[in-house]
Amino acid sequence: MTLPTVVALAFTVGALAALAGRAEIKLSPRHPLLTRSFAAFVAFAVCVLVPISVYFYVFHGDWFLLYLVDVREIPSAIALVGFVLEVLVGVFGFATGATLLRSQREGLVGGVAGGALVVAILVPVLLRERLSHVGSFAQFNGGFGLVDFTAGPLFHGTLLMIATLLGAAGFLLGRLWVGERR
Repeated sequence: MTLPTVVALAFTVGALAALAGRAEIKLSPRHPLLTRSFAAFVAFAVCVLVPISVYFYVFHGDWFLLYLVDVREIPSAIALVGFVLEVLVGVFGFATGATLLRSQREGLVGGVAGGALVVAILVPVLLRERLSHVGSFAQFNGGFGLVDFTAGPLFHGTLLMIATLLGAAGFLLGRLWVGERR
């Protein structure tokens, strides 16, 4: 998973979390960012989404950033700000979903979330050639020492992280959806 994919998934899950907790958001007089649905989403973002991003940044950083920047040149404080911004994109997705729900546009929430999901999927598809090789920033730009994506540990790590993300997001959305029925 690359940074653009993770950011798009943060927005998607945020919007879907608002949709799954729609009863609380529509009926409660509280601000949507003070609901239990929002708290559950933030817990997901902080405990699942950010650690997945940190894994890719720390162990496969140049690939994670699409070989656009050398990870060694990025100060750690800037990386930390990036992870906070990732959570804020998810919060924006939740707030967008909640705003649409309160204006009686439930279908549009699904459309917005679906659009963000399409972006998350299109990034690796469109950049398939760039992402099919794994190495450092210098190796990629110099064209030497690159390893095939499926031959190295990144492939297995990606599968594990996708499974973790999908499982946790499914649990979050299912729990919010079931919780709203009570």
